[in-house]
Amino acid sequence: MSRFVPLRLEDLSPAVWRQTLAIHFGHCDPAGIVYTPQYFHLFNTILEEWYGQALGISYYDLIGTRRTGLGYAHASADFAMPARMGETLEVAVAIEALGRSSVTLTLHAFKGGVECARGNFVTVVTSLVDHKAIPVPDDLRAAFEAYRQRCGAAEQPMRSAG
Repeated sequence: MSRFVPLRLEDLSPAVWRQTLAIHFGHCDPAGIVYTPQYFHLFNTILEEWYGQALGISYYDLIGTRRTGLGYAHASADFAMPARMGETLEVAVAIEALGRSSVTLTLHAFKGGVECARGNFVTVVTSLVDHKAIPVPDDLRAAFEAYRQRCGAAEQPMRSAG
């Protein structure tokens, strides 16, 4: 396992989509810092916004109308410093890999311009009718590829994922 080395916000391309996230009382444990499992809830909330705002595809339409699932086959997080109640984080989303039926996403959470947490998610696209993996729909694949290109990854080969 490689050591988590925090990024600085300026290390990311300005084209990478970002969202401000306020840390509230309900996110925290008795010590007043974000309770570790809450990060997964917060990151998922950020991703719901990212689909619509950065990709132009409604997360709710994918799941509700189109019956296309976006389940996690893998989720992990690394932490460099605590986030506390009353603080604000800036969260950025990067696409690491795109496969036939999956996309690997990394969420970078910054506090004061320094990465305090990083979430890694392998999302498998499924049919919500039979809950089996399906190919990434063409419009979603095109949106993933366009976003990655806008963010400056066009020069980097996109590694394959499941």
